[in-house]
Amino acid sequence: MLRFLFMKPLYYLVLLCVGSLLPVASLRADDPGVKLKETVSAVLDVLYAPDTVDLSLSEKEEKVREVIDASYDFEVIIRRAIGRNWNLMNETEQVRVMALIKELILRAYVEGLGDKTAPEITFSPTVMVTDKRAEVPTIAKVGDTEVKILYRLGYLKSGWQLYDIVAEDISVVSNYRQQFDDHFRKGDGQSLIAKLEELLNKEDLDNDIKI
Repeated sequence: MLRFLFMKPLYYLVLLCVGSLLPVASLRADDPGVKLKETVSAVLDVLYAPDTVDLSLSEKEEKVREVIDASYDFEVIIRRAIGRNWNLMNETEQVRVMALIKELILRAYVEGLGDKTAPEITFSPTVMVTDKRAEVPTIAKVGDTEVKILYRLGYLKSGWQLYDIVAEDISVVSNYRQQFDDHFRKGDGQSLIAKLEELLNKEDLDNDIKI
């Protein structure tokens, strides 16, 4: 049974944290942390800027989608999370599952941050693990609660892409891969699609939602 991590209040921050940004130390032009910071700032404008405050949830979702799609390919991290189960679905199922998961992420993300005080995000300097792998440590503070979030990026033909996010030592990719593995032991692509569609038809995405 899959539990969507993005539906827990603090984990709305997991995919692309937004908040009051503190300076990033010594970022080079080729530093992947630059694009991450710029994307965060743009999403922040969508969710908290005075001229967008009256937008509907669907309008905010679309604007956030445009911002993220311009910087990152969500399919990279979603495909990694689905893992070997990707090949257990036919092409039509793959396309539908990918679209539904993207939509769920965006909806949970926007609903979770709506009407809330912007979290404060502290970016640490980018750590270059290799010339094609980098990590950007951050701390997200919401009220009196702090969450450590580590962004893992890899350099692909399309540029720097997020391939995993670790929140409080929990890897999003590993967590979801295990849950997808559990689903496909008894289920298939069509049953996954049905559960994802059921989630999207709910009025509110809350902590108790499971698929």
